[in-house]
Amino acid sequence: MSKHHQLITILGGFALSLVCTTSYAELEEEVQNVIHINASLDDDEDNSIYPENWSDRKKILMRSYNPAQDSSQDYLNNSRYFVINGQNAVRYFPLSKKTSPALLYTEVGGKNFFALVQSYGTSRQVINISSQLPHHLKDHQLFSIQPHGKNIVLIFRSRYFYSPKEIQHNTAFSQSFSSYLYRSSYELIEVNIAGKILHRTQFTSPFLENGMGFGPSMEENQVLEYTTSTPGNYQTAKPYDIEYKYLYQHGKLTKHSNKRFLSVSERVALRDDKAGVNAELIEDEYREMHRNDKAKPSSCLQDFWVYHDKAAPKEVNWGNPWIQRQPALLQTFKKEYESGKTYTWAQFRQRYCDLSH
Repeated sequence: MSKHHQLITILGGFALSLVCTTSYAELEEEVQNVIHINASLDDDEDNSIYPENWSDRKKILMRSYNPAQDSSQDYLNNSRYFVINGQNAVRYFPLSKKTSPALLYTEVGGKNFFALVQSYGTSRQVINISSQLPHHLKDHQLFSIQPHGKNIVLIFRSRYFYSPKEIQHNTAFSQSFSSYLYRSSYELIEVNIAGKILHRTQFTSPFLENGMGFGPSMEENQVLEYTTSTPGNYQTAKPYDIEYKYLYQHGKLTKHSNKRFLSVSERVALRDDKAGVNAELIEDEYREMHRNDKAKPSSCLQDFWVYHDKAAPKEVNWGNPWIQRQPALLQTFKKEYESGKTYTWAQFRQRYCDLSH
């Protein structure tokens, strides 16, 4: 069986068999809370003054729209999407802006599937994330993708359920921690834009964690910084938190910590001990509710990026519903795609998008 057909089999059956053997740079420590909430202040997105808020349909119809200037189309911050045979949705990220880049597949058929893939899926390297804590595993997630000099760092987060004893410990500090259900660990995988793995680094976050941030350091060049804090001692005249900082640079990870005394307003907040709203749990509930939903069809704008990136395997059926209803045009679409032809957005829009109002 060819490599191409092996990938199609994986996309249909999710047979994940590759074991990564890259060595780990480990740090023995011990996380919690990440929030991803999509919200819009516009009741009608198409009335927004900001093009990035428009529906794909409006973007396609607007001749002046340029996806290269649309922040919602940024290649490292927003996943791209196609649907095979109207059933299996695939999400991925390109690793560069160039035509036919190396890709990171992140989801197939509604399930996490992490793999570095080349054009048309002709070769792949499955990324297996391992648990770092003995706790019951909730899931492995792609947390973020960060530029790192000429390379890219793929940041994966693993979530674990707190034990009943740990939940009791959390609540003893404050009722606001009672809704915190997960501990976390991270794995940073540094790759070049060709999709070659250069470094793999793991760490677990402190327990109990109260807020966090992950991104480029404001103080040092080409350094990624993870900052967080955990309650120190609140039953004292001068209550304090312990702040942690993890610094990553090209395979090397260092950890720093210091004691920070709470401000007057923070001490007052401790006395107003109420359970908080955990947006992460709300998102988990939403995803669980929609787990078995039918795959949403792609738009012509999404198809443009797949065409540009050569992200879909050859000899599979994909494309938006409008082009699926036109057999002759669909055959031309597939033939040109598989031959490696490229189009600008203006050309692609005119040739392969429904421009009727």
